[in-house]
Amino acid sequence: MPIIDSHIHIDTRPYEDFEKLAINLDCAITMAHDPLKPYSMDIIRAHFDKILYNEVQKANKIGLKLFVCLGIHPRMIPADVNYNILKEYLKNKDIVGVGEIGLEKCTKEEIEVFENQLIMAKELNLPAVVHTPRTNKYETTKTILEVIEGLNLNNNENIIIEHCTKETIKMIYDTNLKMGLTVQPQKLTPLDVVDIVKQYGGERFLLNSDSSSAPSDILGAPKTVLKMKINNIDKEIIEMISYNNAKEVFKLNI
Repeated sequence: MPIIDSHIHIDTRPYEDFEKLAINLDCAITMAHDPLKPYSMDIIRAHFDKILYNEVQKANKIGLKLFVCLGIHPRMIPADVNYNILKEYLKNKDIVGVGEIGLEKCTKEEIEVFENQLIMAKELNLPAVVHTPRTNKYETTKTILEVIEGLNLNNNENIIIEHCTKETIKMIYDTNLKMGLTVQPQKLTPLDVVDIVKQYGGERFLLNSDSSSAPSDILGAPKTVLKMKINNIDKEIIEMISYNNAKEVFKLNI
């Protein structure tokens, strides 16, 4: 059964994890995040370059098909934000989305940067991958939904709300937004995903491990697919969540 891990941070992982992903997945999608204190836009550019060139090249050498999303993470906002620089990166042929963007503390600055990147994603016809934090998740997710609704983007089906929980799914499900199910310590277990899928089906969910410098399971996606099989989730639903939905929203050529 084909599997895509739709959200990782490959630049935080050792070489051995590239090999594990290559063996167990059809492809992965790696995101920008917050590796350093954001003193300036130059640090953002260095981060983007490392992902887009070093990490993709490393993945190609070991046989891992790796796609890239770039964006300014809410914990990585420099004082000299330059949207023109970001836009030039997003025009690169290897970019499949804008991410990881979103809100962490819901400050005025975060909301402004988030809005501008959502608008840019629409202009470039790219999906947007939206971070929700570990703390105050419910209220922050509610604010995120209000920001998206206020922009009247008319392409909400290309927005993925990430790191959803059983509680936040309830408020997102009535929209047409996609939802990321993150199998990672302190987020969801494979059996949590089974419960969610049994309740809601698989139409708008994407599966990921969010493997990063935080405690992670690089094989979270394939382990969850196995748990869904064991728990008699329909094969078509499993394929939606683990492969088809990500392939469609990111327009992956695989």
